[in-house]
This record gives sequence, structure tokens and C-alpha cells, in this order.
Amino acid sequence: MSRFSLQDLDDIKARNSLEHVAGGYVQLRRAGGRLVGPCPVCGGRITSQRFEILADGESWVCAVCPDGGDVIRLVEKVEGCSFLDAIERLGGPGATPSSSPKADPAQAKKLFQEREKKRIAREKTAAGYREAERQRLFRTWKSALPIHGTPAARYLAGRGLQLPAVCPGLRYLPTAPYWHGETIDSRGHKSPRQIHSGPAMLAAFIRPDGKFGGLHMTWLSSDAVPVKATIVDPASGEVLNSKKMRGSKTGASILLAPAAAAPRRMVVGEGNETSLSVFTANVLAGRDIADMEFRAAGDLGNLGGRAIETVKHPTLKRPNGSPIRVPGPMPDPDDSGLSIPDSVEELILLGDGDSEPVLTQYAMARAARRCARIGRTIRIAFAPDGQDFNDVLRSGIAA
Repeated sequence: MSRFSLQDLDDIKARNSLEHVAGGYVQLRRAGGRLVGPCPVCGGRITSQRFEILADGESWVCAVCPDGGDVIRLVEKVEGCSFLDAIERLGGPGATPSSSPKADPAQAKKLFQEREKKRIAREKTAAGYREAERQRLFRTWKSALPIHGTPAARYLAGRGLQLPAVCPGLRYLPTAPYWHGETIDSRGHKSPRQIHSGPAMLAAFIRPDGKFGGLHMTWLSSDAVPVKATIVDPASGEVLNSKKMRGSKTGASILLAPAAAAPRRMVVGEGNETSLSVFTANVLAGRDIADMEFRAAGDLGNLGGRAIETVKHPTLKRPNGSPIRVPGPMPDPDDSGLSIPDSVEELILLGDGDSEPVLTQYAMARAARRCARIGRTIRIAFAPDGQDFNDVLRSGIAA
């Protein structure tokens, strides 16, 4: 197999900016100084911001796959090709491996040390930003009100949902700013742009180590029985998602209804309303759920965890006719995924029927394989096609 020096790879990356290559696959846009858009690997709506090019301009991540890497990795994943083929499609190195001059060991060591120094500095800076953001979000969480008796509780009741007597994962904030895009002052300085402010329901992501990790925020209207707020970008007229997730959610979950003691059974869904719908259905049916715990993962990618590889979607194609690649059903063993207590003997995973079916099925399969233990039963429940569990609950209540 041909080998490429670090200088060769740096040359390839320098001639193929990640922004340019990713922008050839999907439409990207700037949001708060970041480049975001639908993921070229697993797809997504045109308004999706699950794919992001990091501040260094050389790395990308996707919250749904979840995956990431450099420009070479992106071409590998999108085109479904090998590392060598990806290099070829990016134009190859300035000099082929066979014709490259023999590397000077001293120079190679110096370059390696410089790269490591920059990498460590970037990671330290990024870790500092993440921790500062986590602390800001935690202060916001602490300032919020318990959810019972608030407009957020009325919003959930309007969706046919009941709250447990103890709901540690949800709170209410009377006024929360909604940031989108950026503004540039006369000196060219950029700052986040606030386009909305209003009441919001907050959900706390708790990490596997038991610490607060981030927030899931849902902005609400000011109606007597609130609904999700309609938030419009004043610059483009685009209707924006009323939900945002901030901080770190990887491996974390939202505790909606705790068990009376160590849980023997657990229900985990993608969203808060999915899991609360199943909680409510059990309450209305009069079932004993004292030993059950109900959680939400925040999104499908976090519920399923990282895949060891992407696979061709059986039906979805790109405009050029090539199949879209999606995260496969086999979990990456290096990703521990959601933390499930050892006391759980029965784990029920909820899959919504209004999400892309193959993506959802593969995510459920990854979660089931990752959480499997001797003596633990794992069940996967799917809502009917085109519906989520809240649709099922409300249709049953109406009937």
C-alpha cells in the first residue's frame, strides 16, 4: 500500500479546504460564526444544523451520525471510498509517494512536534470553551423554576401529557433569549444576534458521571395554553426550529421520571414528549410503574450512539444517483453510549415512526447491541408509520 508523509497530507488539505469540499455536497451557512448545514454523510433537512465545521476550519462533526474528521475523512464517508481513493479524488499529493524525496528525520520530528503543540493548544482552548459554556448553561438551569404549575406544564398538558410528581429533568424559564446568526459592527467585530426572547421549557442533560452537561431548550408561545413558539429569522424569513440543544449531550440523558428506588425497568426515547407519552399511557392504564425510570436522549444520534461504519441506504439516492450513506446498525466499541444502571433488567427503546425509518432502525439496533447485558431484556417499540408516540397517545385519548 502506498504511504503518504505528513507533509503530503498537509499539502492535500491545504489545496482542498473543508469548507469548499463540504459546500460542494450540501448548502452550508454561517450561524453565530460557525458553518453549519445538513450532513453530507447521513443527509438531513435543508434547515438542519446537525453538521458543523469546527473553528479550526480543518475538522467537521455531525451530531446525528455521529462522526467527524478532516476533509479526507469526509470524502471517504460521503463517496463510500477508501482512504487512497479519497486522496486521489482530492487531487493527490504534490509529489507522489514514489517520487517524494526521503524525509529528513530531524525535520520530520520538528514538524511532528509543531503539530502536536498546535493540537494540544486547540484541544485545551476547545475544552476551556466547552467548560465555560457548561457553567453558563448550569447557571441558567439553576435560575429556572420547577416545572409544576408553570406555562411549560400547561404546554405539556395541552399535548395530553402528565408529569410525574417528581420531575428532576424539566424546568421553566419565563424569559430566554434565542440567538441566531451574527451581527457585525462598524469595526468589523462579530457578535451573536438575538432575534427572539420568550418563555422556554428547559431539560437538563446529565452525563454518565452524574454531572450536568447541557440544556435542551424549547421556546413556547405566551398563550394561556402554550404551544411551540414560531420564531422567524428577520433577515431571511426562514421559520426556525423552536428547539435547541446546547452544551454536551454525548452519552448524557434527561431524567424525566425517576423510579422509587434503583430502577428495574427503563424507558428511553429520543425526545422528552416521546418518553412522557409512554409514561402517561402507563399512568392512564393504572399500571404499577414504581420500578420504572423514564429518560430522553435528546436526539436519535445520541440514543443510538456512534456507528462503527456507514452503510449504503437501501433506497435514498443523491442527485448524482449514488446512494446516501447512513450510520450502520453496528455500534462503535470505543463509544460507551448512554449510561444504563446495572440494576435495569428490562430496557425499552422507543423509535418514532415519523423519522427516517432506516436511520431510526439502525440507531435502535446500535443502542440495543451497546446496552446488552447478561440477564437484561431489551425491547424496541416503534410508533406506527408517520406518527410519534405523542400522536398515538392523543389519538387514544380522543377516542
